[in-house]
Amino acid sequence: ALGIWLVPWLATLELPAIPRSGRKTSRKAPNLLLIGCDTLRVDRLLPDYPRNVAPFLRTLAQRGTFFTRCYTPIARTAPSLATLLTGTGPHTHGVRFNFMGDDGTTLPVTALPQILARHGYHTEAISDWSGSDLGKFSFGFHRTWMPEDQWNFRYLLRQGPKELRLFLGLFCHNRLGRRLLPELYYLAGIPLTSYLGRLARKRLSALGRRQQPFCLTLFTGTCHPPFGSEYPYYRFYADPRYRGPSLFAMAHLTDPMEILRSQREPREAFDLDQIIDLYDGCVRRFDDEVRTIFHHLKRCGLDRNTIVVIFSDHGMELFEHGTWGQGNSAIGEQSNRIPILIFDPRQPGQGQLDGVIRATDLVPTLLDLLQIPLPSHLEGVSLKEVVTGQRPLPDLTATFRTGLWLTRHPGMPASHLAYPDLVELLHIPDRRTGTLAIRPQYRDRIEQARDVAVCRGRWKLVRLALNPTPRYLLFDLESDPGCHEDVSGLYPDIVAELKACLD
Repeated sequence: ALGIWLVPWLATLELPAIPRSGRKTSRKAPNLLLIGCDTLRVDRLLPDYPRNVAPFLRTLAQRGTFFTRCYTPIARTAPSLATLLTGTGPHTHGVRFNFMGDDGTTLPVTALPQILARHGYHTEAISDWSGSDLGKFSFGFHRTWMPEDQWNFRYLLRQGPKELRLFLGLFCHNRLGRRLLPELYYLAGIPLTSYLGRLARKRLSALGRRQQPFCLTLFTGTCHPPFGSEYPYYRFYADPRYRGPSLFAMAHLTDPMEILRSQREPREAFDLDQIIDLYDGCVRRFDDEVRTIFHHLKRCGLDRNTIVVIFSDHGMELFEHGTWGQGNSAIGEQSNRIPILIFDPRQPGQGQLDGVIRATDLVPTLLDLLQIPLPSHLEGVSLKEVVTGQRPLPDLTATFRTGLWLTRHPGMPASHLAYPDLVELLHIPDRRTGTLAIRPQYRDRIEQARDVAVCRGRWKLVRLALNPTPRYLLFDLESDPGCHEDVSGLYPDIVAELKACLD
């Protein structure tokens, strides 16, 4: 993300009053509450993770239906959100990068909020700097509570120089600052979980007083780099003796050039143990916020008629395969594998399900649960009967690709197809709007350089875009969940079968 990472306690300076609960109502149509967290890894919610960093979500996963192997086609925020909210892949909705020009913000397909609106729902979205894409693209929310598009040169200029942002941010992180200087209030990297949670509860109270069913989408940057969080969360799991540069947040991410340089650095350049401790503290912060929202639903009388979905846009690589970030590697499971947890209070959940599903399956599943006819353009399948326990999870095949690399990262083979660093890739097609976009001459080159993977059952085949010919790697996820041992030579028939899905 672009911008300065301010000290974690700034987010506590504004504490709006807890809203009053709405009166209890009874509706035929259930409400829908989508709670997303940028960069939330699915392994943090699983019972075999050594730390219980998400106690509430782990309990909720037992009561609901937790899909632990959902794959998003591109592990970047804009492409992933577009897929999750349209039920189509990037080849259909057209969003392949975070940096989409003005001509790419009008989606060619109908999104979930638009479909719900046609069936009498009121739809709203709440987010911080991490989810401004919810307002940038034509998803069709009736109302949005979030900043302007972060990938905009005019917006970035209004934030001012780095040193000035740091100074002014001390005085702007409050209600007045949000109204007068939103560019500084919504600086990338600032933890705004407390504010977003309070706003979400306020909107739930207001929407709960209506007779009209609603869909509220809350998307937070709680777990996004640089992993800053309010006290005590940044100290929850950290070594109390640590006094290095990543004490409050991951260091060396204060401006775009620092981010590019850090992407080139090997594992040894980072205090990785401390960074993981910070990340786990962020997950705990998100978990506590979800718990508070659930308690508020009960106080509002909305808990019996509101379907809740917990999701992420992508995960995070922490040098499991030679790099850090999102979408840099297709070999590991850390980026493209996301959690999908559906809690429907009207019926028992199915607990943890470890079979493969796709991000495109979310929209048809939710529409089916709401008894809304499925549009013909959807590319996923409905898993309603899985959620309701009427049938087991079908055998599905998921394909996904690497994201847009900011620069050449240390885990990339020397013969890998590549393209220039991000600074050279970007341009401003229309200076009147200032929207940053990928230069047209590089788009095909970027697509050719993407690594691609396909998952089916226990198997995962990865195609590395090497020069002069691609290389294929096969992993057995049952015996090797970390994807460290290539077994393509042992199972040529499996390679041929999965290779057909990629070709």
